[in-house]
Amino acid sequence: MQTSEEAIPVSPTIAATEQHAPFLPPKPVQLAIAFILILIVMGWIEFGGPAILDNDGYYHIRWAKMLRESFPHLPAFKALPLTILDEQHYVDHHYLFHLLLIPFTFGDLRVGAKLAAVVFSSLGILAVFALLVSYRVRYRWLWLLPMIASSEPFLYRMSMTRAPALSLALLGVGTYLIFERKPLLLALLSFVFVWSYSLFPLMMAFAVAHAVTIYLSERRFEFGSILASGIGIVAGLVINPYFPANLALFREHLLMKTGGTYAVDVGVEWYPYDTWVILGSSALAFVIFVVALLAFDYRSRTRDAKPLFFLFASTMFLLMAFKSRRFIEYCPPFAVAFAAFTISPKLETVRFDWMARTRDRAIAAIAAAAVTVVAILGMCAVVFQARFDVRSEADPFAYKGASEWLAANTPTGSMVFNTDWDDFPMLFYYNPGNTYIVGLDPTYLYDHDQELWRLYAKITLGEEDNPAPIIRDRFGAEYVFTDNEHSDFMQVVEDSGDFETVYEDKFATVLRVRGPDEPRPAKDNN
Repeated sequence: MQTSEEAIPVSPTIAATEQHAPFLPPKPVQLAIAFILILIVMGWIEFGGPAILDNDGYYHIRWAKMLRESFPHLPAFKALPLTILDEQHYVDHHYLFHLLLIPFTFGDLRVGAKLAAVVFSSLGILAVFALLVSYRVRYRWLWLLPMIASSEPFLYRMSMTRAPALSLALLGVGTYLIFERKPLLLALLSFVFVWSYSLFPLMMAFAVAHAVTIYLSERRFEFGSILASGIGIVAGLVINPYFPANLALFREHLLMKTGGTYAVDVGVEWYPYDTWVILGSSALAFVIFVVALLAFDYRSRTRDAKPLFFLFASTMFLLMAFKSRRFIEYCPPFAVAFAAFTISPKLETVRFDWMARTRDRAIAAIAAAAVTVVAILGMCAVVFQARFDVRSEADPFAYKGASEWLAANTPTGSMVFNTDWDDFPMLFYYNPGNTYIVGLDPTYLYDHDQELWRLYAKITLGEEDNPAPIIRDRFGAEYVFTDNEHSDFMQVVEDSGDFETVYEDKFATVLRVRGPDEPRPAKDNN
């Protein structure tokens, strides 16, 4: 039987220097210490402000509570009846993630969502760092610092109560199982990935990258990880509480987001960062990646294939991040892992004979100190900026008043015309009893009824002069929720006289659509 050492040889340089390394605690202790350190940093960032980061987090934590309250039965999702996520076709493609959120749904949901974000993000970073511990990479504790703090967008997005942090953890564990040739566990992990998040094809991509790595390193084909991952993915899709509707939604997601353009304006996360924005906010991560590229020795692939694998993985995530900013969750930690597996062995072979003279030693010491200070200051700036961004997030109670008014004054299940698709998560968080026009993704309404989407867009942009009959008869809504930034729409509302303001605060307004026979207020012609 092939051992893990035979399957993936340990780099001779790492193996030799590890014998002379200072005492290190057992691996579980190292991982526990690392987890605590990461937890402290992520907690400090997360609780820099009161909000649940990103609107979708409000939906995730509310739905997790509804799962707990209906367990073991699946609750009916009735909130978006005009979209492809209507009650008959709803698929929870984050199902396992939502189940894992359940322990955080006792008490204040807002605090629970933020605690969940801290825990899952810490586990995600830890899973990648654990690869350095498992394969005894020298200077691993120095690599932990940029793995946490080399990119501000990475820290910000990892602070969201969303599934990518969990998927990063699954990819870290999956990498270890691929390296160690553990097909049964890899198949199980792939199954779990399918139930957790719709980016489960990444596990297959890792298996393919490993197969290519083995071929380039050893000139042999190895399909075990590909087969194991494929079996787990197929099983996860078929043995699924939402089968076969989950297959249809997966197809929808592929068609929505894999093309060059989008049918409608989607969330900003699906668009790329401006080049200078991503380079500036992730400067340290890019510097580390470039240095690793310069240090990478293709000829050493026969001694240790892991650097080549991490080159493939980090390059893939870099290209994905240039395509869409939502993939920045994966790029920095795998770029740092690539650097750690590539650069650390080379540091052991550096000769310092040229520093015999005092002047040379002084110059080297000053240069090393300067680089260290710049790197530390850069990482501190990244962490402080991430905390500042959390503090500046939208008020988490902005729609509480309007939502509670709707819950108290409208029948359960009645339709509310929300004028922005991304207002839905917070509305659902405070008032899951009503139904709404669109939410989670505007494409869900567009794919269900393109003409209805065009009407919706025209009304919300203030381009429809007589929206009340359409809202009442075509959309079936008697009430309208709008944030107070829709000035064009509100101007039409004021001019038409067909709406009555029934609730208003500094954040939002609730309007009642007047019936066709109701008297209209007299217009002021002055």
